[in-house]
Amino acid sequence: MNRYCKSFWLIFVALSLFFGCGKPPAQQEYITTKDLPDQQIDSVRIITTNNNITEQIITAVHIDQFSEKKLTLADTVFVKNLAEDSTVTSTLACDKAEIDDARNFMIAKGNVVVNSKNGKLLTPYLVWNRNTDEIFAQNGVTLIRAKNTLRGSELKTDINLDKIKIFKVSAEGKLDEEQTDDIDW
Repeated sequence: MNRYCKSFWLIFVALSLFFGCGKPPAQQEYITTKDLPDQQIDSVRIITTNNNITEQIITAVHIDQFSEKKLTLADTVFVKNLAEDSTVTSTLACDKAEIDDARNFMIAKGNVVVNSKNGKLLTPYLVWNRNTDEIFAQNGVTLIRAKNTLRGSELKTDINLDKIKIFKVSAEGKLDEEQTDDIDW
């Protein structure tokens, strides 16, 4: 029996040395409370009003709100902009959005689509100044109006796609003679 005890202890010590002399376990990185959102909400619907008139209806699959940073991160976002008579003037859809609550800016990312009676805007990245309703899109833009398509590198417009400036433009479509009078070649 004594021989078995010595063998057991010898094997135990050998295994302890073999497995115990490796690299120390990686130190765990902890997330501080500053990195965590104050609120996390799923299936969100936000209605913004001004003097009892609904201006926007915003829906998102998920939002993370950081009160101290005045920042809201949202996934799968859809925004309806409404006129005073509650008709939809434009919509914006995107995969992700960052909302700077302090400056009232929204950065829309991924499959961004803006629709209005004036056309449809497609872009991967858009900055919307919600104070002035001015939009700046970059990283390639496509504007579709009727049967005409304009493409460019960047675009500046308003949320209703009324006044548009496109940079580095290419186009597809057909112009009528009366439409060419309005174009400054």
